[in-house]
Amino acid sequence: MNEPKNNPGKEEDSISMLRRNLYSKDESNELKKRTNELLTPAQPKVFPEAVARMSPPLINIMDIKTKRRRKIVIRTMLGALATSIFIGGVFLTVWYRGTQQVKQSQIGIEIGAPEHFTAGSEFTYNLVVRNTSKVDWGSVDVTLTTPTGFSYESSSPEGKPSDQNISVSLPPLLENESSTFTVTGRLVGEEGSSALSRVEVRVSPKNFPKERIVQSKTTTTLISAIPLEVSIEAGSNAAVGERIAAVIHIRNLSDTKITGALLRLTPTPGMQLAVEDTGFSAEFSVVDSFWRLPDIQPLDEVVRYSVLYVTGNSGDQRELSIAVTQDQKNQTFTLRKISHVVSVTSAQISVAQTFNNDTSGKLVIGAGARVDGAIEYKNTGTNGLTDAIVKVKFEGTGLDASSITLNSGAYDPTANTITWTAASVPTLKRILPGASGKITYSFNTLPYDKFPLVPNGKNQQLIASASLDSPDLPKPTGQIRQVVSGRFFMPISTDVLMGIDAFYDDGRLGITSTGPLPPKVGEQTTYTLRTRVGSSLNDIENAKVTIILPDGVSYTNSSYKTAGDIEFNDRTNTFVWTIPLLEGLTGRSVPLHELDMQIAITPGANVRGKVVPFVQNIQFTGTDSFADIPLQAGVTDVPTTRSADSKNGDVE
Repeated sequence: MNEPKNNPGKEEDSISMLRRNLYSKDESNELKKRTNELLTPAQPKVFPEAVARMSPPLINIMDIKTKRRRKIVIRTMLGALATSIFIGGVFLTVWYRGTQQVKQSQIGIEIGAPEHFTAGSEFTYNLVVRNTSKVDWGSVDVTLTTPTGFSYESSSPEGKPSDQNISVSLPPLLENESSTFTVTGRLVGEEGSSALSRVEVRVSPKNFPKERIVQSKTTTTLISAIPLEVSIEAGSNAAVGERIAAVIHIRNLSDTKITGALLRLTPTPGMQLAVEDTGFSAEFSVVDSFWRLPDIQPLDEVVRYSVLYVTGNSGDQRELSIAVTQDQKNQTFTLRKISHVVSVTSAQISVAQTFNNDTSGKLVIGAGARVDGAIEYKNTGTNGLTDAIVKVKFEGTGLDASSITLNSGAYDPTANTITWTAASVPTLKRILPGASGKITYSFNTLPYDKFPLVPNGKNQQLIASASLDSPDLPKPTGQIRQVVSGRFFMPISTDVLMGIDAFYDDGRLGITSTGPLPPKVGEQTTYTLRTRVGSSLNDIENAKVTIILPDGVSYTNSSYKTAGDIEFNDRTNTFVWTIPLLEGLTGRSVPLHELDMQIAITPGANVRGKVVPFVQNIQFTGTDSFADIPLQAGVTDVPTTRSADSKNGDVE
């Protein structure tokens, strides 16, 4: 089967060529030559000159490699040269800038201060600032931070002290120049403590005045000695209730005076300071428990007297801590501290007091109150006591001597003492072992207006010290006879001074009343309601006055007050006047605090011919800060339209 012909023309050419080849043997050479020329493609003609030009040159591989190596070497050398030039430029730039800039390490600081120091003496800092750079400094600021116990006195050049820092601006410093800053003061601190000081220097180069370079340095001084000697003279044994006299000596051993020192006494529980005792040195702060000592000159001595009492069982020990301190910059430093221990011994007799049947040893009483006192004694030893004498000595303020009631004994107004002997109390002639007795009496406290206003009108307290003495009481070797006593404290509570009234204001307080007077039905009339409060003796904390207005009485939002804050609740018609601290003696040494409020009424026909009350209720509350008791007070006689104006008080 024949395949289809895809290219007929090409097939015919092939047949023609076959036929030609078959008959080519019969052709002549000339014809064959022509046939070859016809069938051979024409070749381009190349002239000899062109052939010479087109011939490639001979290639020398060694020359090529040499050239390449030469290029690499040249490039490497050029790169190294460029790198060297760059590094040299950078080095020169850094070197130049180094000569024109200031480094932190080029700020030299030297601190001249003692390594060991005796507290309280004069202390001097010598500060040297040195310019070790190649640049002149335009500004040099120095700040010295001193220890807490350092008090500044002077400096050269003069600096500016503030808190713990002394700052100064030194003159400009040239290359390799230095400047000195000297600071003088006094340093106090506890023995063995370290005082750390720090100097900070800030400089600005002349060529870069806005640049600030800071360098700092610290130094430490050890406080090795305290030039102070403290000692105490007091008995080491005492019975319960026995009076202990202590003498405290403070001596300045240094060559400079000691200023601003405090002598602090801190008794442990079971030991009491009898501050009210006449043998106790004056000007002792009961609240802070210290004396403020005067300036103690070199080698001078200051003496203070204290009186103590101990309580407890036989064999108990009570310790009194004595410290001399100084306050510097809100910190307290202890210059010297000692302690004295008192051992409680058994007593041959016990003495106890009660007032108004209270046995606690402390009873808050009011001014003008009646007080029933009793002294109970008992022989707890094994030997009888003869010719006993019982005394009650009153100290402080508050006893109304004219009100003392005695069944026996006598009152000595000079010594402020009641004395009972066997002459009036036969049982005191001989008190057998185990025997006991009781003596009673009574008195009134002074009314508040009889208490003195000066020098200390606040915080009054009456102290009763009862004692029993007998020739048969034991007398330790080298000591006085043990007179047993008991003490009772009676703080006097303050009285609240309060009053309320109303009036038709004429405008002097700036709250002018308006409306008809007497008030008329259907017309509004305004009044001023005035409330005053004070404290007779002590400070009152969180004082609050609550005033409730009745229905029909309204507040006009006009008021005036001398202290505190007021709030008004229109839904309950209630005023609340608060005073955080109502100072004692307000109303006696200074005027009462006052609250004035304008109120308004519009009477109805149902009250025609009657008076209208302005207040439904008024109450005072607070806390006596000295007696530490809550206080309450009220007013029963409330103001009305008639009390505001007796002639025009009835509603028309």
